[in-house]
Amino acid sequence: MDVNQFKKNIETTFDDVSNKYDENKFFALSASRMAGLVPFMENMKVLDVSTGTGTIAIEVAKKYRHAKVEGIDLSSGMLKQAKNKAQSERLDNIVFKQCDVDNMSYSDEVFDIVTCGYALFFYPDMEASYQAICKTIKPGGMFVFSSFTEEAFSPYAEVFLQRLEKDYKIEAPSRIRERLKTKQQIEELAAVSNHKSVNVEHHTIRYPITINEWWSLLNNAGYKSLLNQLSHEQLIQFKQEHLAEIEVSSEDGVLVLNTDTLFGLVHV
Repeated sequence: MDVNQFKKNIETTFDDVSNKYDENKFFALSASRMAGLVPFMENMKVLDVSTGTGTIAIEVAKKYRHAKVEGIDLSSGMLKQAKNKAQSERLDNIVFKQCDVDNMSYSDEVFDIVTCGYALFFYPDMEASYQAICKTIKPGGMFVFSSFTEEAFSPYAEVFLQRLEKDYKIEAPSRIRERLKTKQQIEELAAVSNHKSVNVEHHTIRYPITINEWWSLLNNAGYKSLLNQLSHEQLIQFKQEHLAEIEVSSEDGVLVLNTDTLFGLVHV
C-alpha cells in the first residue's frame, strides 16, 4: 500500500469511528495528564497535531484561557466532534482545521508547545514527520506526546490480532505495532531532531470493562481498520470466536483494561 492510500485508509477509519470515539475513557484520562504536563508560558501558542476529537487541545485551552490553541487532523469526522465539544465548553481560544501533518504550512518556530496523543506511531515516515513538527516549535518550547507501553491492551489485543492473522490472514502493520513502546524508542526518536533534553514519564491507566465494552473499543478506535477488512459474514463469525476467547480471561464477564502510557517530553 502506498503512502497516500495508507493515509486515506486512516482518514476513512477515523471518520467511521468518530461518533463513538470518546466512549474510550482512556483518551480523556490521558489527555488530562498531558495537559498537566504542559507548562505555563506568557502569550503561549499551542498546536495539537492529530487532535482527533480535540480532547487534549480542549484540556489545554481550558487550563490556559490566555493561550491560543490550534488542533489539526486528517479526519473531518473527528474534527466535527472536536468543534462541537469546544463550542459546548464555550471556548473562544481554540480553533480546529483539517490538515495533513506532512503538509503543514506553518512557519518555523511559531509554537511554544506542540502536543500529540497516541498518533506518532501511525505516521508512514514517523521520523520525517517528527522533524517537521519540531521545526514549528520555538527555542525553549516543548513537544509533548504519548504512546502506549508494550503491556498496553495485553493480553486481549494479542488474542485479537493472532486470530485475525491465523484464521483471516489479516495482519496489523508491524511498524505500527512495534513503535514507541519503550523509553529507549522515544529517546531514539527525539534524537533525530535537535533538542536540549528528553524525559519519559510512565503513567498507569487501568480500569474494568465488560466484554461488550471491549468489543466496542475495537470498533471505536484504530483497530476498526482491521475489522473493516472482514466481510459481514466473517465479522459475525469473528466476533463470536473472539469474545468466546476473551471470556475465558474475564472474571464474571469483566476485564481489566491496561492502557498504560508513556509521555515523551522533548525540550527544544
